[in-house]
Amino acid sequence: MTSGTRHERTTDARRCVFRWCVTEHGSTVHHDDEDHRSAGIGLLARVRDAADHGRGISTDVEIGLLRRISDLETWVVVETGIGASVSLPIHAARALVACIQNDAEVIALLAPEREID
Repeated sequence: MTSGTRHERTTDARRCVFRWCVTEHGSTVHHDDEDHRSAGIGLLARVRDAADHGRGISTDVEIGLLRRISDLETWVVVETGIGASVSLPIHAARALVACIQNDAEVIALLAPEREID
């Protein structure tokens, strides 16, 4: 797709009520493509699903927001390249973050490692 075509599609697309949504509403091909999605963030991480043992595997992990057309609320979605994923409604994601922030041992383990001069 040329940049001119993309510009035309973006200009013609309906604006979304969700500031975080990057879906080009009205320019999609299929009804399911109209779901509200954030740009997401990605990282390379070593993961394993709950049934696995061992070191896990290195794969892409993506975290973003999703609100399907049929949803009544927005979800925080964590997806991995191994097919494992979890979706939490916003209120549950907030509770998870609060629990982590209130656990001194977890916070200590998550703190960035200090560089040795």
